[in-house]
This record gives sequence, structure tokens and C-alpha cells, in this order.
Amino acid sequence: GCAVDGHPTPNITWLYSGEPLSLQHQLLAAGRILQILNVSDFTDGEISCLAQNEAGSLTQVMSLAVQEYRWSADKMTACSASCGHRGLQLPQLRCLLDGAEVNASYCGETPKPPLQPIACNRRDCPSRWMVTSWSPCTQTCGGGIQTRRVTCQRLTAKGSSVPVSNEACAQVSKRPVDTQSCNRQPCVEWAASSWGQCNGPCIGPRLAVQHRQVFCQTKDGISISSDQCSSLPRPLSTQNCWTDICGVHWRVSLWTVCTATCGNYGFQSRRVDCVHIRTNKPVMEHHCSWRPRPANWQRCNITPCENGTWRRGGEAEWCRSRKEGTVVSQKHSTGPC
Repeated sequence: GCAVDGHPTPNITWLYSGEPLSLQHQLLAAGRILQILNVSDFTDGEISCLAQNEAGSLTQVMSLAVQEYRWSADKMTACSASCGHRGLQLPQLRCLLDGAEVNASYCGETPKPPLQPIACNRRDCPSRWMVTSWSPCTQTCGGGIQTRRVTCQRLTAKGSSVPVSNEACAQVSKRPVDTQSCNRQPCVEWAASSWGQCNGPCIGPRLAVQHRQVFCQTKDGISISSDQCSSLPRPLSTQNCWTDICGVHWRVSLWTVCTATCGNYGFQSRRVDCVHIRTNKPVMEHHCSWRPRPANWQRCNITPCENGTWRRGGEAEWCRSRKEGTVVSQKHSTGPC
């Protein structure tokens, strides 16, 4: 604003750094108020208003300070190492407005400056103990020994490691051990008895099952819990075997004559035996259980009976209905009934 007044009303002219204002702007209140439309067109400087009328002229000068959001990389992260050759620091980006840190989103449209890591703490490290990996155990069980190499070294600022005397490290910390025991668990193994006789249940022609006991023991032959051998492959406790005892099959005889020529009640039977293939002698039926047992009876002649016929049984005669297969009357007679 240009705070001047006069009579007659003065003519107001706005100047930027002593020159007539040419950048984008807008005048309000008869030219007394200057509105800047694009701040980024201006830099810090002086803006003045010149008021003129017949009585003379008056100039009012104001300072223009443009505050912009900007990235700053003046703060650094902590050094990644306290000594040696690998210490690095990275600049930390901050969004500032007039020197005060604000939310980084305000600088979102401003290009970020390139960030370069800076070396730090590039100096010799104190002496320290260096150890290698443990060697393989000398025994897989029963107690063995592992070793490793322990040396006193110093890491230089150039990144090389140089050996120094053990006394230099002993002043800083206790020397690590270079030997330790390992695989102290007892040596164990699976053991098995001899296979039993091949006379178990038959599972096929001449095929049976035999068994044996499997147990866990130490190398000295002392039996222990099976859990101690759980990490080892367990031997089989059963297996198939060949035996003449199981050389058997089902033998069937011929079907008997059907008890009826028609109707619903006729049946016939046959003999079913489990016999040895070589000797043809009957054996216990469970030896043949690996194969389904054949039926030993069945229905037969299940057809409707059209008429009845007289049949003689001993000294009596009866009329058997072919339709029902039952006795309907008895008398001494022959021929159809």
C-alpha cells in the first residue's frame, strides 16, 4: 500500500529498484495498493511508490523480501564407522522456509540437490582380536574338538589389517578361546535281532511276513531309548518272505443238484476247502485268507412254475406247486395234480 494523500488527488506511480514496474502486477484502490501476481518473478529488493500533484511529489520506499521453500543439506548422518577405511556420512535433506525446517512436502516441486557421501573417521583403529571360523569337529559323536585361529590385528586408515603383538590386544579385552569341545552326545546305532521264521500270515501265493526286533543302542552295546537314534535311518522290522506254507489255494467241488426245478426256494451247495498246492491236503482256512473265499451255496432255478406235478418221496406222495415250491396236498396218485 502507498499511504499518501493530497489535494488534488495525486497520481501514483510504482517503481521496482528505481525503475517503473514492468513485471506482472495489479493496482487496486485507485493505484494505492500494489498486488504482485507471481512472486517467483521478484527477488529481494526495494519497491517504492511516487505520488505527484501540483503541489509536488512524495516517495515512499519499502523493502521486498521473497521467502521460498528450499532444500538444505547442511546436516549429516552419523559416521558409519568409528575408525578404519569405511566410515561414511550422508547429508540429510531438510525443507526450510526462512531458515526454519518445515514439512518436506512443501519442497515437493523443488529439485533435490545431489547428495554425495563424505568420508569420516578415516584413522587407525585400536588393536583387536580377530578370529577365524571353527574347524569341523574331530568326532561326529562321543566328544570331539574344534579349533580356530586367534590373532591380534589393527585396521589402518588405508583399509589394511596389520598384525600386532598379543599384548596390544590383551590390554583392551580378554583373548578369545581357540579350542572347544563338540558333538558330546553319545555314539548310538540301530541294532536288530535275526529275522523270525517265515510263517506269519499269508499275504499271497507262497508269500508271508517275517518279523524282527529293532532297538537303539550305544556303540558299546548298551540299549537306550529309541529317541536317541531318531536322527538315524531306522531298519525295517517286517519284510515279505517266501514259504511253502503259503503255497495254498481254495479248492471247490461241483455244485450239488438244485433242490427245486423252479420257484423261489431252490438252492445248491458245494464244498470249499483251503488246500496245499503241492500236497493237495486241506489246511487251516486262514492260510487262504489273502484271497476271497468262494461261495459254498447259491440259489438256483429261480423261474416261475406253470403247473404242479406229483412227486414220490419215500412211501408218500405229494403235489409240489412249481409256482410256490411248497406242498399243497398229499394223496396216493400219479400224473398231474
